[in-house]
Amino acid sequence: MSETTEVGVGTAPGRQSAEAEGSTLEEAISRALGELGITRDEAEVEVLSTGQRQIAGERLSAVGARVRVHRIDEHAARGRAMLEELLTRMEVPCRVTVRRGGEPPAGSDMPAPVILDISGDDLGLLIGWRGETLRALQTALNLMLGEEDGAQGRRVILDVERYRARREDQVRELALRLAARVKRSGERYTLDPMHAYERRVIHLTLADDPGVRTESAGKEPQRRVVINPTGPAQGGPPERFTGRPRRGPSFGRRY
Repeated sequence: MSETTEVGVGTAPGRQSAEAEGSTLEEAISRALGELGITRDEAEVEVLSTGQRQIAGERLSAVGARVRVHRIDEHAARGRAMLEELLTRMEVPCRVTVRRGGEPPAGSDMPAPVILDISGDDLGLLIGWRGETLRALQTALNLMLGEEDGAQGRRVILDVERYRARREDQVRELALRLAARVKRSGERYTLDPMHAYERRVIHLTLADDPGVRTESAGKEPQRRVVINPTGPAQGGPPERFTGRPRRGPSFGRRY
């Protein structure tokens, strides 16, 4: 079982994880690494809070970032090494670090996925159009790891310069806005076709909202998310138009 401690407690042999805070993520990670006595290459970082920057002119102190750092397990280490070899053969100079994904839904026996963050310069080719190249590389890596580990290891997710994380934030924001629209109008809404991981973000984001119900419809690559109201129209003021188009997934259409 993993052992979690706070900053300031002496290093203990055999500890598998430690939590720490800092004014930035980098500072929090550095403190947690010091607690465990390991380097960044030996660690898997779980971000608990990114913190909030202090507002200029305000006397209130900023809310710090908080992380939990785990000793990297064998499967994650093998995945990183295999990815580094692939990228070396592709002649892509970069750095690969390990991050832990969010915990799976309650009741699920699936372990938290391993996220391999790729950082460097001019990595757009690794992402490809709408992330196609990145997904292909991720699929190949998971197949290779499945052969090595007998398909018993944790799922590996690839990210390039936080591209996937930013995309998921955009999809999450979109889901919340569309859910509010569906509840207000009482009419279901069908989004444009999305990739499986984007559809999953929408389903998870709205899973606890009693006012809507989500479902996927259609076949790949035209599979879409449908957001259905669970009650009558609630009414309310219409959305305000800011004059600037939002970047991210398109709205789709109402049926």
